[in-house]
Amino acid sequence: MKKLILPFAVVSTIFSGCGGSAPPLAPPEPPVVTVQNPEVRELDSLAEFTGRLAAAETQEIRAQVTGYLKEIKFKDGDKVMENQVLYEIDPEPYDAALANAGAMIKKAESELNTSEKQLALAEKEFKRIEALGTSASQQERDRVSSTFDSAKSNVATAKAAILAAQAAEKKAKFDRENCTIRSQVKNVARVSRTELTKGNLVQSGQTILCRVTSINPIFVYFDVDEETSLTYRRKIFQDKTLPMVDSDQKLKIWVGMKDESRGKDGKWPHAGALNYVSPEIVRGLGTREVRGVIDNGDFRLTPGDSARVQVESGATEKLTIVPEIAIGTQQQQKFVYVVAEKDGKSIAEFRPVQLGPVREIDGLRWQIIRRGVGPTDRIVVNGLLRVRPGIEVKPVQATGTSSPAK
Repeated sequence: MKKLILPFAVVSTIFSGCGGSAPPLAPPEPPVVTVQNPEVRELDSLAEFTGRLAAAETQEIRAQVTGYLKEIKFKDGDKVMENQVLYEIDPEPYDAALANAGAMIKKAESELNTSEKQLALAEKEFKRIEALGTSASQQERDRVSSTFDSAKSNVATAKAAILAAQAAEKKAKFDRENCTIRSQVKNVARVSRTELTKGNLVQSGQTILCRVTSINPIFVYFDVDEETSLTYRRKIFQDKTLPMVDSDQKLKIWVGMKDESRGKDGKWPHAGALNYVSPEIVRGLGTREVRGVIDNGDFRLTPGDSARVQVESGATEKLTIVPEIAIGTQQQQKFVYVVAEKDGKSIAEFRPVQLGPVREIDGLRWQIIRRGVGPTDRIVVNGLLRVRPGIEVKPVQATGTSSPAK
């Protein structure tokens, strides 16, 4: 095999061509970001929580007498009022028992009348014998005394029989009245489907016939963390800026459902008041259960719904707010990017912030900033994913709010 031999000049040309330097790459343009100054607004002081709705009252309907179900006075799911009739149990056996108890009372009263007459005669005879003294024989004295004692015993027995008959009548009346089963839930409630239909045997105290659940007013329960609980207690007991929960002046609340929007004032549509605070913090969870009551006159709200809750936490105050989308999270640290001018360049600075609640104002979501930024800072509100701490950026001032409602 013959070897291919290239001239030295050709080889030199090839290697010198491969080793030539490429032109330098142009540096990337700084990313364009939208910036906006924080706003300072006077807002109601509110704390926000996630809660759940619950009935103010619930009742399991059980019969207090045994019998056959004669009538059902409602349709499944009906709205019912307090004392409204729900069921009728066949009353015939209890009517008979009531009539019998009345007859027993009359009989006992007649026997008492007879016994009292006999007692009066026996007492008269006893006094006559006592007046004769020793002139009456001992045998006669013993006979009269025994008759008198027996008459007194008969009267006591007759009185006891009357009491027993009256108790039997009271029980018979109770049973007869409870053949009619009523709702005991106050105000307006809703009844579940019936568990038994007509003609079935109902066992006293055992059979659940249906359930009645109040729907107006309605309760909302939510959990407050320990730090928030301490803040409220300081305002109530130390600062005296909030009322006691059990005072006439209640803490106000506002409740909203998942499909509802806040009003222009930033509050949820259903107003109410706090009416209960758990007496203790749950260890391990570090939370305290709180309850509010709200009017549900249109019956729109139902027990079991999830709810968003606002609770007043003091007087109005001036608060620093930024669009919610400006907030970033690094592990558990909340932050914003602030654009500052350095050596003629716009540099993005990482700025940790302490947050308050999110407020929805005019349909837009704003984050309250407790600490970390001021009204003169330029906050990055759009383009956060293109920003890193310390890099140069090209800021564009927002012409309007960049915080869409979520």
